[in-house]
Amino acid sequence: MEGYIAWVANFRRQKNLELLFRIAVTLPSENFKVAGMPNSSIDKETSFFVDKLKSLSNVEFVGLIPRNEILLFFSKSKFLLNTSRYEGFSNTFLEAMITGTPILTTNHVNPDGIIDQYNLGIIYENEDDLRLKLNGISETNYVKKSTNCIDYIQENHDHLTLGKLLLEFLGLT
Repeated sequence: MEGYIAWVANFRRQKNLELLFRIAVTLPSENFKVAGMPNSSIDKETSFFVDKLKSLSNVEFVGLIPRNEILLFFSKSKFLLNTSRYEGFSNTFLEAMITGTPILTTNHVNPDGIIDQYNLGIIYENEDDLRLKLNGISETNYVKKSTNCIDYIQENHDHLTLGKLLLEFLGLT
């Protein structure tokens, strides 16, 4: 359970930087690394909270992470934090889970309920609920979530496993 809490996205209203700010304020002993950049037409709310986040000593903006470095970025983090108001199945979830990095997200972004169904992270209601849940997580529970992330990826998203299943289905094995 060492490392920082990663947040990765383009800066726009949907990604809810206000919630990210409130969480960072509520968890002053945690370090947050924020990866991404604003869209070309950044909205006022997002711009306001980017500025507020920059004033926090526990938040570091790291810019865009190149595709070939994103797994290293996640491997050094202890959680991927998602604050989106809505989202489908995020690529960042897959990238984080490949490295065994559990997900912190709300019920608004819990695709098909997999985060809680497969114990891949923590579902939180708000910043206070997240603080309580993080304070209550044991090392053993964290390691289980991390292991579950890797197992889930291998069983459900590994191209070789899925290819074999397809060949079996087609009767070509």
